[in-house]
Amino acid sequence: MYRYYDARGVLHVESVLPPGQAQSGYEVLDRRTLKTLAVITPAPSPQELAEQERRRRDAAAAQAAAQRSAQARQRDAAQQRYRDQMLLQTYASEAELIRLRNTKLETMALILRSVEQTVGHLRGNLAQMDATVVEHEAAGRVPPADLLEARARTAADLAEQERAAERIHNDQAAIRDTFESDLNRYRLLMGAR
Repeated sequence: MYRYYDARGVLHVESVLPPGQAQSGYEVLDRRTLKTLAVITPAPSPQELAEQERRRRDAAAAQAAAQRSAQARQRDAAQQRYRDQMLLQTYASEAELIRLRNTKLETMALILRSVEQTVGHLRGNLAQMDATVVEHEAAGRVPPADLLEARARTAADLAEQERAAERIHNDQAAIRDTFESDLNRYRLLMGAR
């Protein structure tokens, strides 16, 4: 026996389910007691199917994102263990780490002084060339081509040396940051032993 509601909302109890009614949902009843044995829900509408698919995709995307995040955490933890191991194997003491940092920074400072001296010389040369160009122009003469070419090369060299000085300043800051981080981590690791 079947119990169902038709399209107008009228309740029916019949022994045969009409064609198409299976899509609208029904109940299977015991023939003698008319107790409900099973409830067959209506087939989902196209909108409901689309919503179910959207939810499934959203859940799959969230699960994939969570999995990627977990993998990234595992990878980061493995890298940290490797860095910790290297830190402990490389340095016998905190003083050794500080000594290496200071040596690197002193080396960078020497290089920077050399670059800054070069910058000073190039600026002086450029100023002399500019003065010579002004003298030629003031006398109504065209500055020689080799003077203009040398000035252009000097200006380009000066710009390159100034960029090099900036890179060295950035490298010094990065070395300080890296060693500060390594030193803090080393202290933490040694305190945990």
